[in-house]
Amino acid sequence: MLLDTTHLKKALWDMPVETLLTEIPEIQNSMVHLIRSNNDMKEFDPQGLDTDLTTAIEENKDLIQRQDQRIDLTLEVIRERVNDAAAREMASSVATFRNRYISNKDADERSSTDDAGVYL
Repeated sequence: MLLDTTHLKKALWDMPVETLLTEIPEIQNSMVHLIRSNNDMKEFDPQGLDTDLTTAIEENKDLIQRQDQRIDLTLEVIRERVNDAAAREMASSVATFRNRYISNKDADERSSTDDAGVYL
């Protein structure tokens, strides 16, 4: 499922700047919970025999992908509404997050065992 970027971008533009700047950490927190949930389900059903669990895992993966797209759109709006420096700072944090949780093939396994840092 694709994001409705037009409506989301308008909603981001309508937010107070203070709220806009907290949007990315909130999305990241949600993503971490989804990744951990997937790890728990995989641990419970390592062979992937439970169709309900495998469906839930795939739905979570799709949601994680949409949330990652939402982060990109939020960065774009921060750049437009606030300034390039704020967007660069947030982008640096996003890159660190993606390296830790998203980009590596073993990210799912690492995130379940690596609890350093808290995303609220």
